Amino acid sequence: MDDIKRWRLNYINYGLRKSVKRFNEVMISNERNSLSITVASSEVLFWLNTADEWHCKNRNHQSSYKNKRKKETGGQYLLGLKHAYNSLKHEMTFMKLIRPTEGKPFLEGSVLYVEDYSSNIIWLNAEGLIDKRKEDKWNIKNYKRYIQGKSVVQTIEGATIFLDKLYGEVQYEYHQKLEVEMNNPTNESL
Repeated sequence: MDDIKRWRLNYINYGLRKSVKRFNEVMISNERNSLSITVASSEVLFWLNTADEWHCKNRNHQSSYKNKRKKETGGQYLLGLKHAYNSLKHEMTFMKLIRPTEGKPFLEGSVLYVEDYSSNIIWLNAEGLIDKRKEDKWNIKNYKRYIQGKSVVQTIEGATIFLDKLYGEVQYEYHQKLEVEMNNPTNESL
């Protein structure tokens, strides 16, 4: 792997780590609301998707990356999160894909409820909410299969752990390559 690709991955990993930090800060905040959650999760979705695309392009020898992604839970979350990301960037239908699991009475004794963003946030059942674009059919299927009804925090965390492990593998391979090169200098370097 050339240095440019490796440096691009370093920037992607940095962006992912920073966005996850901001996301986690929002999720533990006492003042979180649909806007702060949407902004923070949108940023994380961007970096998760960018990292996933990098690995598909640069580490998918004989479909090795795609196979690993299908087998591991965090990779499966990435497959589902791709639809959320596409919904975000195309029509902002993403805002309709998350909701809290609980509500608070609008007024004391009222039968009307408002969303309570201090509770767990989940990915909604997407029937009727999902963009029906033909090109996103596979991503919609993966959304329903891997993340629908699950915790937003859990799926983002699982996908991040999966990608972080792969980032570590890339760094390890790079340093192994450097060590071999240092121990076996060619005539050109003499």
